[in-house]
Amino acid sequence: MSQIYERSHKRIYDFLYKYTQNADTAMDLMQDSFLSFHKHYGEAGLSEEKSVMVLYTIARNLSINYAKKFSTTREIVSDEIEFHSHNPKLETKAEYQDLEDRLYSFLGELSEDERSALLLKNVEGFQLVQIAEVLGVSVSTASRLVIRATEKVLAIAKRENLVPD
Repeated sequence: MSQIYERSHKRIYDFLYKYTQNADTAMDLMQDSFLSFHKHYGEAGLSEEKSVMVLYTIARNLSINYAKKFSTTREIVSDEIEFHSHNPKLETKAEYQDLEDRLYSFLGELSEDERSALLLKNVEGFQLVQIAEVLGVSVSTASRLVIRATEKVLAIAKRENLVPD
């Protein structure tokens, strides 16, 4: 169990952070995920790969339950920041971070399944078979979810003038 934790806790945390956009919530949900896994699957003798898939499923379900329980509208406050740097790398890094933050904020406009599928595919690098297993759907449904989520994020990005029409 400790080996599975050591190898996957950062990935599970990152997934939950991108899902919740809150570090404390992500940490709590990650710990709950491992506790639940240990309680229900600790003695099941699952392979490491299967254990990680189960952990992602538990993490996703806990984050959905959390979102339903504490659903609030997340207010994004952006103060205008002026850069007085003569370092173009610093400015570029800040611009990329701002773009990434804005893109992650769009995830709130997706359904739970679309959000999970998109994060698992593009952030975690999962294959469609793995996504289907985590979400409990067929591979074709997982594929449709990824495609639909990608289309929605692109449409939102166009709406927000982040990409050309």
